[in-house]
Amino acid sequence: MNKLVTLMTCTVLICGSAAAADPGRHEQIELAQGAALKKLSGKIKGDETVEYRIAVPAGGALNLKLKSANRSTYFNVSAEGAEEAIFVGSRDGDHFTITAPAGAVYKVSVYLMRNAARRHEKASYVIEAVASAPMTPR
Repeated sequence: MNKLVTLMTCTVLICGSAAAADPGRHEQIELAQGAALKKLSGKIKGDETVEYRIAVPAGGALNLKLKSANRSTYFNVSAEGAEEAIFVGSRDGDHFTITAPAGAVYKVSVYLMRNAARRHEKASYVIEAVASAPMTPR
């Protein structure tokens, strides 16, 4: 009987972790320094997320602006490998700018707030992204 209970518990845990797997999409983005605006667009539904990884050279700047008709759509930004976000859209707004002190890769995660995700709402979005070249000393 104990073996059956243990087997059932393991099965539930394995199935539960598979269901909790990230339902998101991941994309690597290359922005030419000083090039024209790049529009990152997509759709999310419920608890889906879309994650973009954007490389910025030392001294280069990254500007991001989110546009969406769904007011519960936000994005967070964190340096790759960091534990915490350096920008939280639900707290900080829809526009992010940073000058990278050292070359870095930034992770941009687009998501719906929990209230909208629970209702399985959908959102189309566009993130306008611009990377500027590092400042050169004169």
